[in-house]
Amino acid sequence: MEKNKFETFLESNLLKVLKLETKKTLGNRLDYIGASDIGGCPYKVVTDKLNPPEHSLKQQIIFQRGHLAEALVYKMLDGLDVVDQFEVLGDIDNFPLKAHLDFLIKAKNRCVIIEVKTVSAPVDEPYESWVFQVHMQMGMMLEECGHNVEAHILAIDLNSGWMKTFKIEFDDNIFNLCLNKAQHIKDSLAGECEPKAIVQFYCGSCHLKMSCPKQGKFAEDLPEDIKDDIKFIKESKAMAKESKLRENRVKSFLVNTDVKLAKDTCTDTIVSIRENETSRLDMYRFKTENPDLYKEYLKTTSTYVMSVI
Repeated sequence: MEKNKFETFLESNLLKVLKLETKKTLGNRLDYIGASDIGGCPYKVVTDKLNPPEHSLKQQIIFQRGHLAEALVYKMLDGLDVVDQFEVLGDIDNFPLKAHLDFLIKAKNRCVIIEVKTVSAPVDEPYESWVFQVHMQMGMMLEECGHNVEAHILAIDLNSGWMKTFKIEFDDNIFNLCLNKAQHIKDSLAGECEPKAIVQFYCGSCHLKMSCPKQGKFAEDLPEDIKDDIKFIKESKAMAKESKLRENRVKSFLVNTDVKLAKDTCTDTIVSIRENETSRLDMYRFKTENPDLYKEYLKTTSTYVMSVI
């Protein structure tokens, strides 16, 4: 369907506003290494800094989920002495480092960092990239405030309303890994080495996957019938994702309107909903609070996992 003039204006205006907003809040990201860069893949970080990608309108709208979640969390923190978008500065070999903290609560003897993340499904434990990003923030904040720093990652699914917090304990070893990663990114930007590619949870949607040393760069071509199978799998996964989104939308409607049984006469379909309580082990908490017991009962198995990205 052809876009009307108003829709065209909305799209072009949004892209213009977001571009100016990013420049104002983040500046030229080639001039510094951010805490989020430390959490990410060096190959993607360095490539994007040297050749900034032009994101589509759809991708830009998806990016805004983070800001929407932050606005929601800001309301949750109402009444506390909190600073949003707090910036911490540092350097590595005289190359600037920056950490943009979503929220910072300053108390007499400690500082509390709150990092907000959006997800499309519940997660049992924080992604490694989140932990690295927050450790970089904590380490830099320790140097600035000189006393106890704690951090919490708040993960939110804006579609379903699911929310969970993860307390991150500072680990000197992880912070040193962050500093090593910062040094590697700095050296890569200077052309002294090739940036390493590290597998991340977002690899499937990365715009660099076909040139990535870990993915498409060294992938083999396949027979036509296998390509057809892969195409079908990929399309089916996309349909399954869309189906899940629609299912959640219907479920939310039934729950919010307190409708237990409904019918669609057009398709001769009955839909019902009931509350179902389940109990399961909080693996992240168990692993954190009982590491020795966790290792004792840990069972290792081997299987083949296929990824279609």
